[in-house]
Amino acid sequence: MLKAGAIWRTVTVRGTPLTVPPAESAGLSVSKTFYSFSGGPVNLASLKQGDRVIVLVRGQSSRGQTTAMAVDDALPAGFEIETTLSPDDAETGPFKFLGKLTTASVQEARDDRYMAAMSLPGNGGFAFAYVARAVTPGDFFLPGAQAIDMYHAGVFGHSAAGRLVVAAGP
Repeated sequence: MLKAGAIWRTVTVRGTPLTVPPAESAGLSVSKTFYSFSGGPVNLASLKQGDRVIVLVRGQSSRGQTTAMAVDDALPAGFEIETTLSPDDAETGPFKFLGKLTTASVQEARDDRYMAAMSLPGNGGFAFAYVARAVTPGDFFLPGAQAIDMYHAGVFGHSAAGRLVVAAGP
């Protein structure tokens, strides 16, 4: 004997986007900028193997309350992080052109990404930076940086993705 009622099912869909994901903001905004060691812009279409760049990840909360925030900036293939930068590096060191950097509760340089976490005050801003080196030649996808509220999935922001080219070194 069959019972009448709802039938539940789960559908999983996987795939690769055909276009580069655009920037998006829902309570948090985030952007990523690349600088040379002199503070000038970097042309991501003409990097050479061995080049070092400074990556500045900056953003803003549009919420009036404190956010337990994590920043996740996945590296493009062919890159590795050399070091993370502290607020002191931008205040008294050679990286003054970055402006004021934020003190993170946790800041990590992982094999494939930069991670930071902090309690972001309501309507507050943040800025984190690290040094990365181009180690492998090729044409690579450049993931956007993400800022997320660790306890509210609907509060997030991510920067636009793109592409970069690393030419073989001498």
